[in-house]
Amino acid sequence: MFSYFRRKKINPVVRSKSARVRGTTVIHHYCPHTYNAGDHFVIRSIRKHLRQHLSDVLFLPKAAAANRGWGKPIRLKGENIDLSNEYADAVVVGGSDLYNNWALRIDRNEIKALQSPLYLIGMGISSKLQEDKPNIQKPSYYSDILATHNHARMCAVRDHLTEKFLIDIGYHDAVVTGCPALYLCDEKFHVHGGGVVALTFPFPLANQGDPALYRWLIGLVKNMRETVKSLGLCPVIVCHDDRDVFTAQCEFPEDRVFFSNYVDEVVDFYREVTMVVGSRLHASILAAGLGKPFININLDARGLGFSQMFGMSDWNVSSTDSNLRYKLDERIRRVASGSIEVFEEFYEVKARYARIFDSFMLSVSNDIRAQLGMLS
Repeated sequence: MFSYFRRKKINPVVRSKSARVRGTTVIHHYCPHTYNAGDHFVIRSIRKHLRQHLSDVLFLPKAAAANRGWGKPIRLKGENIDLSNEYADAVVVGGSDLYNNWALRIDRNEIKALQSPLYLIGMGISSKLQEDKPNIQKPSYYSDILATHNHARMCAVRDHLTEKFLIDIGYHDAVVTGCPALYLCDEKFHVHGGGVVALTFPFPLANQGDPALYRWLIGLVKNMRETVKSLGLCPVIVCHDDRDVFTAQCEFPEDRVFFSNYVDEVVDFYREVTMVVGSRLHASILAAGLGKPFININLDARGLGFSQMFGMSDWNVSSTDSNLRYKLDERIRRVASGSIEVFEEFYEVKARYARIFDSFMLSVSNDIRAQLGMLS
């Protein structure tokens, strides 16, 4: 059959040298681009703060985590280094758990070939349980991580536990800023009158690694649901991953279940709640930026590092605490009564680290401009 349409060869990427003539800064952003909403809080904050200082910046996402919708991870190695050298004015890696078994698989010998300036932002360690060491399965990854950091022009990490991890392997120049998602929004703490309590559903991969823990966490959500309802408040089961939804509907058939793949919808939802309670750390972090009281159940090094850094160790609750159920009940009731004094000090600490984060992002932006010869 005759076709009225002729194929036209399209160059999918504009060379960075040509782009710079038009004033566009091209950044290859290696990030965990997944269906997990928390990952996108981090991604959006990093880009938001770089855009404040870099005019007309273009981010090309490189999905650095295995995900059903994005296929195999795109890693900063091999031909991808060549592509970044040819097309990227800068390369940003971050944030979230990219140290987890060294997700990017950057090789200590290959990274030397990267010519575009490299910046590591929002990096953080993770572990299966709080007392476990970071999940690094091959000893050679430690050398790869160190070489990557030595090659990077700047590095920011989300907590002091991550800073210590890097110091222990020989890198001493990381700036501790807190998780970038914490600075996506900046609102003072308040108790909203809507009466909705967001109860976050457990991370689905916990079911693969420890089914007993997963079932126990679901039981905790059910227990908190009863506390919330007894106070005349409305519990909403919140999923951060599409794999949560079916199980959440089965476990809570009479309750509202919230999920969205769109960051703006998730932010809008959390902006209207009274408080956030559960084991999804990014829910607590986003809530903190929105000025919402939160109670985080610390499962691993991520929650522990966040709690220690922001003076919340006595407020957030460890999953191994023998008085966990009592403490959750007590804290929910305290927030529901309007008692949020504990967050006044937290907000002051957060504001201090926000200034550090802003200064770091300004330094990254200025360094990119200097590398491109854009500074007068």
